[in-house]
Order: sequence, then C-alpha cells, then structure tokens
Amino acid sequence: MARDSEPSVRPARRHHLRDAHLHVLAVVIFGLLAWSGLDGLDREVAGLAVPSLVVGLAGAVRAVLAVTGILPPLRRPAARQAVRGILVLIAVVALAAGFALAPSGMDRGFVIAVDAVLAGALAGYAFLGEPRRALAGTR
Repeated sequence: MARDSEPSVRPARRHHLRDAHLHVLAVVIFGLLAWSGLDGLDREVAGLAVPSLVVGLAGAVRAVLAVTGILPPLRRPAARQAVRGILVLIAVVALAAGFALAPSGMDRGFVIAVDAVLAGALAGYAFLGEPRRALAGTR
C-alpha cells in the first residue's frame, strides 16, 4: 500500500485502461479505412484508394501499438516525438499520393479534399492519440 507521499502505480494503470477503449475504436476506424482503400484499388479509383490504404494502415498500426502498450513511455519524449513525426510524414506522403493520383476533371477537387481530410485525421491522431498525463494528486 502506498503512502500519501509515494506515487501509486494503480491510478496510472487505471488511467491506461480508461484510454484503451478509445484506441480500440481507432483500430476499428483505421482498419475500416484500410479495407476501403483495398476495395477501391479493385474499382480503379486510385486517387482515393491509395491514401485511404496508407492512412488506414498507419493509423491502425499506431492504435494497436497504443493498445498493447508497446509505444515508448511518457518518460522518453524523444521517442514519442519520433513516432509522432513518422505519422505526420506518412500523412504528408498520403496527401501527395492522392494529389498525384487524383483524376482530372470536375472530381479532382473532391478527391484532393477527401485525401486532405484523411491526412489530417492521421496527423490529428498522431498528436491527440498520446496518453494523457495524470495530474499530481488525482486518480
């Protein structure tokens, strides 16, 4: 049993479990996005399919790592920043691929806008998907 002046391990674990269901939801959402990208490749809509596949796979892998606890701990900010930077770089690559593969004509703007939203979702998850730090003295 921890004294008042000693930090307790239990609230941190409870805190991790509180975030786990959100990361499981992210696994499902990004997994469905990757599946949608695979299906789009069969239908020859590469402008939407390739970015969906890239963003979906990267987001699903990041979410699985968060659920399993494989991500670097909060005490190692350089490693966390590297993971975040890789995800942002993948988002930029997905947007560039969508821009390059977008069809010509009136659908081009729509495809690029959808790809930008997908890339923004991955970049947002890179920054907002971090575990929250518990405030001192709270549970």
